[in-house]
Amino acid sequence: MKSRLIIMTALFLLAVLPLAGGVVRGLPEGFFSFPPLIVQKPLHAPFSVPVFVAIAAFCIFMAMLYLFPRRFGFALPRRPPRACPVGESVQKPPPLPPTRKFPLHGKLGLALLAISWVVAWGRFGLPPAIASHTFFPLWLGFVFTMDGLVFRRSGHSLFADRRGTFLLLFPVSALSWWYFELLNRLVRNWWYSIPMPFGPAHYLIYSSLCFSTVLPAIFEVHAWLASFPVLRLRHVRGPQVRWPGAAGSFAVGGAVLLPLIPLFPDPLFFLVWLAPLALLAGALALAGVATPFSGIRRGDWSAVLLLALAALICGFFWETWNFHSSPRWAYSVPYVDCFHLFEMPAVGYAGYLPFGPVCACFWIAWTALLPAKRRPVL
Repeated sequence: MKSRLIIMTALFLLAVLPLAGGVVRGLPEGFFSFPPLIVQKPLHAPFSVPVFVAIAAFCIFMAMLYLFPRRFGFALPRRPPRACPVGESVQKPPPLPPTRKFPLHGKLGLALLAISWVVAWGRFGLPPAIASHTFFPLWLGFVFTMDGLVFRRSGHSLFADRRGTFLLLFPVSALSWWYFELLNRLVRNWWYSIPMPFGPAHYLIYSSLCFSTVLPAIFEVHAWLASFPVLRLRHVRGPQVRWPGAAGSFAVGGAVLLPLIPLFPDPLFFLVWLAPLALLAGALALAGVATPFSGIRRGDWSAVLLLALAALICGFFWETWNFHSSPRWAYSVPYVDCFHLFEMPAVGYAGYLPFGPVCACFWIAWTALLPAKRRPVL
């Protein structure tokens, strides 16, 4: 009961604290409008060379960490571990079974992805009811395609073996991304210009369907990456970081920073991803629940780094398929809004790195509230 109370308090604070900061500053014009359509690009601080260089340096650092882990204190693994559940460490598994055939659900997913992609970019004079509703089938196809690839490599997958967990990912994903939509209403770092009239019910239902694919996509890519020993083992024997009181420090730090985001939306734009992660990860640790960061105390960084990489890969595809779609989103990011790769500023892809772990923390937090017997495991 104590663990659930801590997690429920953290989830409550995630929603209330940014709103409190927004009320103190004054909520943006149109905050309560629904659907939240913005027809003009929100204005933010102009391009800043020092900020751009700092984030670019972080990107280079992360690339080096993935490519050359031994330069950062990581040693070769002693023995091959099994693919780990989200938030757990890894220990010696049996070797992967032989490669299997690409399953039917993967083939159907690939076909759905391809057809939706062609329609999204070509439209071919199709009615808006078809041409403007390609995001959900496209990403549903991606999820099933990746699940098929995971099954082909390992003989196991979420859809094949844990159907209940697979299905539960979708509503948890929708609920989790609506939270970031709330944060964005306060900072307006991305915006939607929708050329057709979406009524409130239409927008709510279809957006929830689209948002429901976020966590399944990330976790399927994570499972696929973890099926490659060369990736799974790279960061299992690294620096051991033991910080007494880290859980409380991160939880308090995240709680302090969340109301500051709407008060100072330009200089603190990057905290949209970091502050929720700090609060959630810290609260989960205080509640005695494993997170992607739990293994770091033993030198196992694999969970957090694979989740970050999975989100970055998904981010590339999100931005690719968004580029010529309609409707689509665009960005207005302070200080770095230039040198775009698709709609996203090039260094903005760094935001996907913490996004993977924070999605895992949302999943862990929501499912930790379920009775122990019904709690799914990824």
